[in-house]
Amino acid sequence: MESTPLGGIGGEGLGPFGTKAFTGESALAAVTGTISAIIGFMTVCAAVWFLINFVIGGFSWITAAGDKAKLQEAQSRLYNAFIGLVVVVAGWGILALAGQFFGYDIIVSDPATVIKQLQFK
Repeated sequence: MESTPLGGIGGEGLGPFGTKAFTGESALAAVTGTISAIIGFMTVCAAVWFLINFVIGGFSWITAAGDKAKLQEAQSRLYNAFIGLVVVVAGWGILALAGQFFGYDIIVSDPATVIKQLQFK
């Protein structure tokens, strides 16, 4: 049986928390980069979810044909979609403000950095 040196197994470690923290990039920068990537992904998902609910609510409103219950359901869907989008945007703004207050770029101002982090080498 041939043994494999442990140094060659696993690559850089567990994503941004692997050996990057020991090669000059601080652990806090790795954590904030990961949080920023997650927040960006969740914001995009929330925007897509808003659009889907907005289209479904609008279609339900058009096809209600005078039925008060269907019209109320469509209005409720539109209202809830809009409130959800406002909450996500407000949360994003609060995190950006907190990042500026503490001096770390939690919300990435340049999306190209997130794309570069996600590319496999």
